[in-house]
Amino acid sequence: MRQKDVFLHSEGDAWFERNRAACAQIDHAADPVVAAVLDVAGQRPPGSPPLRLLEVGCGEGRRLAWLAARLDAETHGLDPSAKAVATAQARGVAARQGTADALPHDDAAFDVLVFGFCLYLCDPQDLFRIAQEADRVLADPAWLIIHDFHSPTPLVRPYHHKPGVHSRKMDFRRLFDWHPAYTCYAHRVSAHGGTAFCDEPQEWVAVSTLRKRGGDHA
Repeated sequence: MRQKDVFLHSEGDAWFERNRAACAQIDHAADPVVAAVLDVAGQRPPGSPPLRLLEVGCGEGRRLAWLAARLDAETHGLDPSAKAVATAQARGVAARQGTADALPHDDAAFDVLVFGFCLYLCDPQDLFRIAQEADRVLADPAWLIIHDFHSPTPLVRPYHHKPGVHSRKMDFRRLFDWHPAYTCYAHRVSAHGGTAFCDEPQEWVAVSTLRKRGGDHA
């Protein structure tokens, strides 16, 4: 069975239940992903229409709800866990169940897309499709924010919570920044579970902000 099916049918809900209490303790005012979203939202000219934001791997929607309360934004979420999606919807978030390789959204539907710590568990054969889907739903110009494990060279490790599942760490910017339409504007590496610097590569995570600007713009 492919990993996306494992997460759609069982492990997504199991992850949600295991991490429910920890997620409730997150201070979104100090969240580096929130900081990145606020930063790019602040680049928009005065009088712009509401920001259209999608988070892939949104969990129970706490980050999106926090942002929606502070930004003029239409927030949408996607997650493989049916339980997480139901909780997000109860919180007022427009969330759907699904995976990153098949986004249930129209072309050019979003100004910002966030990958919320989910790419490391995706099937490697889906990575081209995931990049294509992200590009398809992003407007031009737009912003892409990736929060995930970081490794300069690809690493594969067993996933501790489910036999047969693996985590794959890499520099996920490489899915996009080979293309001339994508430019990395910010990339910060820190320790997993914190904001401090770390010398242990197995513990590296990164928040990367990429700009999509592929057309002819004044």
